[in-house]
Amino acid sequence: MVEFEDGAVMAQLGCPDMRIPIALAMAYPTRLPLDGKRLDFGTLGSLTFAEPDRRKFPCLQLAFDAIGRGGNIPCAMNAANEVAVAAYLKDSVRFYDIPKVISTVMERTAFVKEPSVEDIFDTHKEATSLAQQLISAL
Repeated sequence: MVEFEDGAVMAQLGCPDMRIPIALAMAYPTRLPLDGKRLDFGTLGSLTFAEPDRRKFPCLQLAFDAIGRGGNIPCAMNAANEVAVAAYLKDSVRFYDIPKVISTVMERTAFVKEPSVEDIFDTHKEATSLAQQLISAL
């Protein structure tokens, strides 16, 4: 969900299926017809919302921290996350190492307040390399 300046909230809802965002990314702005389960509000019942526990989900807090710092730090966070999750899926790191790697990369990445496109590419490269070094040392 996204809250806009005027207080309006827009949500994109659907059944969990990664084919949907992948198809949109590949065909944007066109939406491709896809087979699959559809969200049925009649049988859904109700939606329940609760404040997320940021201690239980430390990567969520890191995402908020990256947004708060701004600049190129969200890029560094994303690059570190990609590397750490890939390492976890290969059994190279423990699940709880993921936020440690991301946090360290965010702290050590050279901050650029108003990054250019080139700065973003450089940040991604720097953060990826740093994350790989950290994982190798674990």
